Amino acid sequence: MKQILYAIVAAAVALGIASCAKSATQPEQNATLCVDSLMTEAPALLGDTVTVEGLCSHLCSHGGRKAFLAGTDTTVILRCEATAEMGGAFGPDCAGKTIEVRGIVRENRINEEQIAQMEKMYAAADTATKTHEACATDKKAQGQDSIDTFEARMADYRAKIAARSEAEGKNYLSFYYLEAISYSIPDKK
Repeated sequence: MKQILYAIVAAAVALGIASCAKSATQPEQNATLCVDSLMTEAPALLGDTVTVEGLCSHLCSHGGRKAFLAGTDTTVILRCEATAEMGGAFGPDCAGKTIEVRGIVRENRINEEQIAQMEKMYAAADTATKTHEACATDKKAQGQDSIDTFEARMADYRAKIAARSEAEGKNYLSFYYLEAISYSIPDKK
């Protein structure tokens, strides 16, 4: 009988410790991040569901499938991609407003293989497609807003990959984005 009582007490203590540890970290998990914080912490947050708040500096003209949130100095841009779960698009009322986006942190890696695929697709594209090959805000999110040609963008990728390989031993670039589950426009008074 005493053994059963000790086992119950031990289980209750273990459960209490586990719930304290969980509740201690819970506020961090539910906290709303700013764009700058997310981009700094993105490698550690891959696959996690987070909420990010930022100014929607641009909304994709192709049906609102992408919203771009600006960081504090507008050189840091977070791409948020709408999912079917949230209706497939951000509303037109998001543009120019501070919005909160809940989503899963994802990584887009670009390596030499992806560059070769992009070059092959570009070579096969018609002239109209080549003229409008990249959204200016997408380019800005990748640090390429001052680059005007496709060829120069590919050269920039290669140079950045070489520098990262030299510095970190990684032969790819990482671009983080949010796979959006939901969004809201907070009522700021």
